[in-house]
Amino acid sequence: MPNCSLLRNRRGVSEIIASLIMILVVSAGGVVVYSFSLEAFSTSSSLHELQTSQREEQAKERFLIVVIRNTTMTDQLNVTVLNYGRTELTIVAVYVNGTNSTNLGGSGIAVGTGQLTSVQFVSPIPIRTGDAYEVAVVSKQGDENVIYWKA
Repeated sequence: MPNCSLLRNRRGVSEIIASLIMILVVSAGGVVVYSFSLEAFSTSSSLHELQTSQREEQAKERFLIVVIRNTTMTDQLNVTVLNYGRTELTIVAVYVNGTNSTNLGGSGIAVGTGQLTSVQFVSPIPIRTGDAYEVAVVSKQGDENVIYWKA
């Protein structure tokens, strides 16, 4: 007979069902938030790994502008670059006083480890004897070597 009194009291049963439904809704919300956060953290972790690998490649890349020569009659420059890093590098741009002086093509100029390479181009600004210029060589990885040169 005690079971009959429980079934007659509808208010008690509806509170139990409401509590179970609330627990289900909160649990479902928690699962949704958890799965979203897993995806967000996974994406963030992948991006961090990519950035770290790019920095490692940049750290292996070391180069130096050794010599700059020009022809007195024209604004033709010859920049010699030494790769003393642990990996082959690709020169993609040369700047004179902040102005991109050459388009070295989509692939750029490859410089093997321990090698000297000459990059010849026409300066975007007139070269005058006795003036100082800032010459920057930029690699595909984004590293740059800047030298101040007096013509």
